[in-house]
Amino acid sequence: MKLDENKNLPKIIENSGLALHKTRNLLSITDKILASKRLAVVDDAWLDELIAWADENDIPDYYFDDDNNGYADTWRGLPRNKQAILAMTELNLYGNQLTELPESIGKLTNLTALDLSTGWLTAIPESIGNLTNLTELHLWSNQLTEIPKSIGNLHNLTKLDLNGNDFSKIPQSVSKLINLIYLDFGGWEGTESHPNQLTEIPEFIGKLTNLRWLDLSGNQLTEIPEFIGKLTNLTYLNLYKNQLSELPESIDKLTNLTELYLDRNRLTEIPESIGKLTNLTSLSLDYNQLIDFPESIGKLTNLTALDLSRNQLTEIPEFIGKLTNLTALRFYGNQLTELPESIGKLTNLTDLHLGNNPIKSLPPELSHLNSITKF
Repeated sequence: MKLDENKNLPKIIENSGLALHKTRNLLSITDKILASKRLAVVDDAWLDELIAWADENDIPDYYFDDDNNGYADTWRGLPRNKQAILAMTELNLYGNQLTELPESIGKLTNLTALDLSTGWLTAIPESIGNLTNLTELHLWSNQLTEIPKSIGNLHNLTKLDLNGNDFSKIPQSVSKLINLIYLDFGGWEGTESHPNQLTEIPEFIGKLTNLRWLDLSGNQLTEIPEFIGKLTNLTYLNLYKNQLSELPESIDKLTNLTELYLDRNRLTEIPESIGKLTNLTSLSLDYNQLIDFPESIGKLTNLTALDLSRNQLTEIPEFIGKLTNLTALRFYGNQLTELPESIGKLTNLTDLHLGNNPIKSLPPELSHLNSITKF
């Protein structure tokens, strides 16, 4: 070897060391794969059980659904290949009308999302508490009256959907899901649903301070407790179709709210403090018993939709003209006899619904609203 060729020796040694390191890593990975396969061969009776259950319930083999009724494209069904089952991170059995689940579902420990919605489930196995990697659990539109205590083990859950079941109370196990961002206990009104019948909101809900979305619509709630004001990260709050006659003063703490739905309740007044919710873009108070609404609503200048239909309002205050970002304004089915001149300032309106009111004349300023397509 020539003297100048010796200069390449360190580089050759370095490259050889790197290659050896990569080979060792590859061997380690191969060993893990082989160990996993050996485990599957030795202890795969539960996989046979799971596949047999899928066959009995007409669950299709894994396929990609790119026609998902307006929802995001997704994989559906259960693979019949054992290694594919072990590798799954999402299991979507939405719409399969399941009546029961096998305990073996708790062995799918790689799952991060599980959708068992629109079925006939009356119980969930305790083994679901083993799925500690879950971040999303969808169980809406079943016939559940309770969930296992082991649900409380799912500390990584950020989304829990139990809309349209038969719950009469929110289970205590939910209190342990401190990372929840989305919680839905609403009473969906679909033809196959069994609406929840909650009568109160437990105090532990006030400790789920990461919540951004809370749906308690379609229940039997008669009051909203003051501790709701602790949920300061909420951007969406749906209390549609309950039996509320008043709102707590603490609602003014929910300053991140962008959507608030209070329609179909028994509200007779709205607190002045609602004017502090300046990030609201949608406020619905349809079907209540309001005879007026506070001037502070004029401060909600980010509103794009305001619905005060089917109340007992006799006038619209002039301050309505401050809500210049409104695109939809609805006062259908009240007792209005006239409109304020300031309504002419709402030049972004495309939807103005004033039907079923004894309005005698319209102000000339209404002619300024050139963008209206629904009247």
